[in-house]
Amino acid sequence: MNSKALLITGSSRGIGAATAVLAAARGWDVAVNYLNNRAAAEDVVNRARSFGIVAKAIQGDIGSSNDVSHLFKEVDRVFG
Repeated sequence: MNSKALLITGSSRGIGAATAVLAAARGWDVAVNYLNNRAAAEDVVNRARSFGIVAKAIQGDIGSSNDVSHLFKEVDRVFG
């Protein structure tokens, strides 16, 4: 487990996906948040993992306080 972990919301595509992959390339573990497109999020996770880091796709709507709570609980569980 890496001591550097990053949760990136909306990271299944676009700028968020590029940020997740760049962070992974620089040694950060990444939590890839997505709303609907699990396949795109898993693609980002796979690209990130190619750099030897821990990556996890986590579904959640950041407009929902329950989902945000779930996101942080899952980040704590996976990344410590």
